[in-house]
Amino acid sequence: MDDSAKRCLNCDASYKGLKRCPRCKQVYFCNATCQKEVWKEHVKVCVPFDGEPAQPPPKQPSAAAAAKPPADSQAATAAPKPGDPPVQKTPEQIKADQLLRIRYEILPEAARLMSAREFADAEEQLEDGVAIASQYDERELLNELSCALSKCFMIQNKYKQALEALNPALMHARREGGPEAMRPHSIAAEINKAKGDVDQMRVELRALMEAASESNDEQEQGAALLLAGCLLFDVGDLNAAVPLLSSAATAGEKLGNHNMRAGARNRAGAALLRMRQPKQAVEAWMDELKVLEQAGAEEAMAAMKVKEEPKEEEIEKKKKPEMPPLGDTRGRRCKAHGNVFMAHLLMGTRPAAEVHLQHALSIAKELGKEEEARVWLQCGNSHTLASVDGSNDGDATEAYKKCLDLAKEVKSLELIAAAEKGLKKDLDVATMLRG
Repeated sequence: MDDSAKRCLNCDASYKGLKRCPRCKQVYFCNATCQKEVWKEHVKVCVPFDGEPAQPPPKQPSAAAAAKPPADSQAATAAPKPGDPPVQKTPEQIKADQLLRIRYEILPEAARLMSAREFADAEEQLEDGVAIASQYDERELLNELSCALSKCFMIQNKYKQALEALNPALMHARREGGPEAMRPHSIAAEINKAKGDVDQMRVELRALMEAASESNDEQEQGAALLLAGCLLFDVGDLNAAVPLLSSAATAGEKLGNHNMRAGARNRAGAALLRMRQPKQAVEAWMDELKVLEQAGAEEAMAAMKVKEEPKEEEIEKKKKPEMPPLGDTRGRRCKAHGNVFMAHLLMGTRPAAEVHLQHALSIAKELGKEEEARVWLQCGNSHTLASVDGSNDGDATEAYKKCLDLAKEVKSLELIAAAEKGLKKDLDVATMLRG
């Protein structure tokens, strides 16, 4: 259809960029607001597109015809024949159908589209869902859709639109509080951190922690602690971040959530190293290594296990929520060994440092030359940081040269630039201490 022939069903506007109804594909709207205005009427004829135009509802029979009894009960309840117009549904049936559509069609499809980075289509799906949920004043679904739409905008770095989309859920969270407020506050904290509003980020984190304290879900509480710790780490508030990350790691250990525990220990180690506490950083990263190796062993055993009839104790275990697998942990273990190498070097315990450097290089060689180059870059940075009197300059130069050679082989412009900066000693301490 030519763009000039397209008109908004609500306001009759005609311009390029009108959004088509994703369900019937027969009409257009300016946005979710226009869609909401006419939804009550449009929903009566909005049927899934199957190649044929949406059929209008059947005409109502006359009063005389309505009063006339059916010829027999079977005829009155007979299923419609192919080609018959759709049966007129009651408002309650229409509402139930639409809410099920949000739950089982719109939200899963939007998640798939976001994973495929098809953001425009995901936005269209979610805005359609917002219009439906608003029409029926379904607060729980509206909040879920608002959060999903906000995340969709945030991934695209559209922070203003992300906050606007989140507003219905966030306002409800501020009014009502409780565990349900955790997700809107966590998303709001991430958005404000990304747009540089640290003060508002802290406000949202305080609200998140308050909501988490009212939750009985330990997984949710641990996730909230981890998010708060990571965001505070990212803005440089290390003293506030470390206790939260430590609590998140403890929660992960209690729950058997390896990803939570390893992630928390990783950030805690980096924070402690920046705070010039290399010994405590080593402890954090060694615990990260322990849990990554444990997770890898458990997943390998699970993959090799022969399927048998589940025993009673196994059935009991399955009642607990299963944690998502970590998958291939070699990259994370390689980085953790490199971090421990740096911390030991700063402590002056070089023999222990060299052991971890060899572990890191061994894993990196399995992963490829780019990962090997990254290990040598970290090695160069570590020697530079530890070189207070120039004693480690030769080791640093050798590491940077090895990184540069490998980076040129894999044509990594990022690593080439970093290695050249290292050779020129044009380095930033905060970047080297990132961990």
